[in-house]
Amino acid sequence: MVLILLALAGSAFHSDQPTRYFLAPTIALKPEITRAFTFDFDDELSDDTLFQSLSKEGFPVSYHRRLKASVCFDDKCRLLDVAIYWNTTGRYLGFELPEKEYLSKSDHEPFTAEEYQRLNALLADAQSPLRNLSYEELVPKPRFAVKGVDAVSSATAKSVLDYIVKGAAYTTYKMWHFIYGPTQDQVINLTKKALSAELILKILESSDPSDRLWALDHINGFIKPNPALTARLLGFISNENYSFSERAIRAIGATDLQSDSLQIALLGKFNQADYSQRKLLLAKLKDAPFLNEKVRDGLAGQLQNLNGELVGDVLAIYTKLAIKDPQTCKSVMKLLQLENRFISQKALKFLEETGTSNPAILKEIATYKANKQ
Repeated sequence: MVLILLALAGSAFHSDQPTRYFLAPTIALKPEITRAFTFDFDDELSDDTLFQSLSKEGFPVSYHRRLKASVCFDDKCRLLDVAIYWNTTGRYLGFELPEKEYLSKSDHEPFTAEEYQRLNALLADAQSPLRNLSYEELVPKPRFAVKGVDAVSSATAKSVLDYIVKGAAYTTYKMWHFIYGPTQDQVINLTKKALSAELILKILESSDPSDRLWALDHINGFIKPNPALTARLLGFISNENYSFSERAIRAIGATDLQSDSLQIALLGKFNQADYSQRKLLLAKLKDAPFLNEKVRDGLAGQLQNLNGELVGDVLAIYTKLAIKDPQTCKSVMKLLQLENRFISQKALKFLEETGTSNPAILKEIATYKANKQ
């Protein structure tokens, strides 16, 4: 079931001054409306509603869900009542407490402002070791067994003090696992359903690298790039940042390579690229349904300056796309004259497999074989 609600100015509780700790927003979208989705999250929480805030363009801006759980210490329990927020890509955004609600530690003391800030920073760490820890490992050998223990009598393991708020091990642990659990999966699924070239372009403007990487990972197989997005992808392909370049190349689909202009642009990137980028670009061009003539000739013209691995990659493209025109074969033929036997053998194999009947090429092949005997 989906309900359309008015946006609540960042608060899920109609409260005037809720306690809120958020990371700086990195995607330039403003919420206009909020939708409510119900899911079976397969967790112990009774609240199965996930709220999605949308911009005026209909782009997902953020998500939030209410977390209610008991936190117990010294045989006394308090309700943990907090709304957790995620951004468009499913990255943790912040948390909000209802009016007059607060988080407390095992000594019954409310969190200080510094502890709220520390908690916010800890929750933002998607790679936290908390992912692989059970609560029993976090707080070893408690003297009593109460669900949701943050007990004074349970000494927190020293090895994990860097990953929790002191005196609030369970609260930290519970919130972190809630953030990176099934709810986050549903957040990402909802954004996937809303993906478009325009939304991807917005996410690529994010100042957070993980947002941009997420966007690059959700192009190929998800949406068809428009000219603006294609230009943006080409801008990522460079020697400056391998991760972004690799993801941008991977984001280009086989159907996108039906564009002659895109193939020619990739050749231009190849001419400026280092070895690792060239490997990626050739692997991508191998997915093309055909090879543009300028690209074909441009690669052929560089064969004598490439190392053996790259020569093999170019010849693999020619073989897959059945490229065996006389001009290309003559360019490959010149490799037979190189002292590098690894390269010359690749050239020989390619030429023989083309079944060429060109007299000049056949003569060069015969000479090569005679000299190598």
